Amino acid sequence: MKKILFSLAAAALLVSCGNSNKYSVTMTLPNSDLAGQTVYLLNYDTEDTVASAVVADSIVKFEGSVEKDFLASMDGRTVFVVEPGEIIVKDGEASGTKLNDALASLSGTVKSIIDTANGIMMDVHSGAIDSAACANAMDSLNNVYLEAFKSVYEANKDNSLGILAFTGYVQNEEMTLDEIEAELATAPVVAQSKQVGKIIDVLRKEEMTAEGAMFTDFTVIDADGKEQKLSDYVGKGDYVLADFWASWCGPCRAEIPNIKKIYEKYKGKGLTVLGIAVWDKPEDTKKAIDELKISWQQITNAGQVPTDLYGIQGIPHIILFGPDGKIIARDLRGEEMIAKVDEVMKKK
Repeated sequence: MKKILFSLAAAALLVSCGNSNKYSVTMTLPNSDLAGQTVYLLNYDTEDTVASAVVADSIVKFEGSVEKDFLASMDGRTVFVVEPGEIIVKDGEASGTKLNDALASLSGTVKSIIDTANGIMMDVHSGAIDSAACANAMDSLNNVYLEAFKSVYEANKDNSLGILAFTGYVQNEEMTLDEIEAELATAPVVAQSKQVGKIIDVLRKEEMTAEGAMFTDFTVIDADGKEQKLSDYVGKGDYVLADFWASWCGPCRAEIPNIKKIYEKYKGKGLTVLGIAVWDKPEDTKKAIDELKISWQQITNAGQVPTDLYGIQGIPHIILFGPDGKIIARDLRGEEMIAKVDEVMKKK
């Protein structure tokens, strides 16, 4: 009898242990456009496919077991945490489990910060506050934002929510690479994240191509099948103003008139202006060059090669190179760019 009771107890324990790592994700989509289609649950960090399911009307449900929680999304939509329990995803927010509830709280804080920031901008436009008061208020909001992500990270260093919180924190806080790596030494789960690894790689590239560093060369095949190198232009005795841009990028297009002023002022006087079309289709680049009446030299079809090498995360990104190829300034824009070029050309 005792053996039977022991066997039943062991079986119950096995069932209990087997169910303890079960998860279900029930996601309500905005509409029924995907009804009947197969969609995929992806590991947000590794980008691996974890599971698949068929959408019924506007509902999709994923089920499985998980040994360790991980960040996930459905075909790139709404990031949430897969962990044991019943997870409900609706209106772009996950709830029902410990880490997802914590993530929802963080999301609520971020939304509140954005609403407050929008209100401050409206006050500036209406004249209710001046620019100095706006700057002070925005600085305070930024501190609240950073503290929110930092506190969530520190409370979740040993799980996947810590990865998400750390990336949000480190991408908006001025930390040196050494400081980041020292912090990651205390959080091995976060340190092993591929997403965090990408951030570290970008920071290393930025450090290698910081002001004062020698230019890093690259080679691409342009739209005409011609091999082009950055060294075809940089390090040849002239200053070079290099504009990393794309046809679809509104801020890039808005910067063209400023670059045009510089080009017309210093053409043939020891300054080369160079466009480097990245993240763009060659035909779209050519159309934009014609539309914007761009007459300076271009390296087209550069893809991600230059931006990866220089740790560029957003465009336009404009770099001023010295006659010897050293980087004088990065991320120049508008009047600051014009003033910087005027400054170095006066010394020539």
